[in-house]
Amino acid sequence: MGMNISKGQKADLTKNNAGLRGVLVGMGWQADSAIELDTAAFLLGAGGKVAGDADFVFYGNARHASGAVEHIAAPSGGDKQQVRVDLAAVPASVEKIAVTATIYDADARRQNFSRVRGAYVRVLDATSGAELLRYDLGQGFSVETAIVVGELYRYKGEWKFNAVGAGFSGGLEALCKNFGVEVGEGQGAAPAAPPASPTAQPRPAAPPAPAAPPAPPTAQPRPAAPPAQRPPLNLGRQGAAPHEPLNLGRPGGAQPVPTAAPPVQPPTAPKKVELKKGQKVSLVKGGGGLGEIAINLNWHQQPQTKKQGLLASIFGGGGGTGGIDLDLGCLYEMKDGEIGCVQALGNDFGSLSRRPWIALDGDDRTGSSAGGETLRVNGKMASKIKRILVYTFIYEGVANWQQADGVVTVKCPGSPDIIVRMDEYGSSKAMCAIAMLENINDTFSVEKLVHFFSGHKSMDKAYHWGLRWEPGSKD
Repeated sequence: MGMNISKGQKADLTKNNAGLRGVLVGMGWQADSAIELDTAAFLLGAGGKVAGDADFVFYGNARHASGAVEHIAAPSGGDKQQVRVDLAAVPASVEKIAVTATIYDADARRQNFSRVRGAYVRVLDATSGAELLRYDLGQGFSVETAIVVGELYRYKGEWKFNAVGAGFSGGLEALCKNFGVEVGEGQGAAPAAPPASPTAQPRPAAPPAPAAPPAPPTAQPRPAAPPAQRPPLNLGRQGAAPHEPLNLGRPGGAQPVPTAAPPVQPPTAPKKVELKKGQKVSLVKGGGGLGEIAINLNWHQQPQTKKQGLLASIFGGGGGTGGIDLDLGCLYEMKDGEIGCVQALGNDFGSLSRRPWIALDGDDRTGSSAGGETLRVNGKMASKIKRILVYTFIYEGVANWQQADGVVTVKCPGSPDIIVRMDEYGSSKAMCAIAMLENINDTFSVEKLVHFFSGHKSMDKAYHWGLRWEPGSKD
């Protein structure tokens, strides 16, 4: 029995197993028969991208040209699927191999990983079959339709494994775009037939030019591509003809049969996802990467009375007529090791156009703004940012978090709104770490924290930031 590791943990493979040449990365899970899961491997270079679509190994391209990586759809030994890796044969240009799991046609079937149980990944010695390590993914997924399960990567001449467990919305297409595989549009859907012939057979070899229907998006070659360059991958189920885009439909999949029934309306993406404590969900990157990320803090606005000011009613003291003064801020850490904070206290409002590429809109000292306070993150610079810790604190007064009833909403184009409620009310401490954004393959996973601290120093220490703090004030 190998060692058990947890999410985010890294483990040596070749260093602790002398003579290890090949491994099997096996996955298993439990799900009802309507859910079809697929594993795949992406061979990634220094920039975290594939060199070409041949570096994407899956059921439709089961063996890499080098012979180093092979997808096994029906292995023996109890795993549902496996990826075999000959470590010694992996091309020198490949720095890591990302192993992934996706739900086939998830959007059309309205399925996601919340319906998958007992998912695990394990690494075996390909020669002896001995289990080297195992990572149980747990039940922390909700709207995700794709997961980067783990990574095999080189480090100082040795191979290691990283338990990633990062979820994506958007299924296989989102994963392909994340790793630089160019795909056509229309995952899980066949190209539309010409309106005049709903039961037409595949296109004739040489149709007359005037009568040819407009080519579907998934079949159009890239205009600027040279003749030898491969066209984008086609994520539809249609069988690929010669010179057509590669087909990611499952082998043996039946051709869709048109019927006279009214077309099914396409599913709509969820408008918001409310996280439970400890739960994570990843933001979705579009074709051009992440857009601007808005992290908004809002809280309950109570009407003022003649006898008692709002500050007193919320925080139990004072007696003035001012409103709630919850301050939003964040700690940030860059990939190059730079650390800092963005907050109104000390007038560290940050910047979107230069480091740290994070900015605070302003300071709502009275609580009179219906929009609360907002941090903005320049998504185009996500590759530079390692992690962001979002927090709020009470500048003065006594904490009464229940009456404040704070809510943080993370908005990013193409992703559902992510809701984090500050729904633990018993603490008398004046600072709350609300959420952690961590860089996973140049997008961010968002985790609900809601942990309370006596101040900046204790929170800094808890999350191993390393800043030096001194008393500050607002102008």
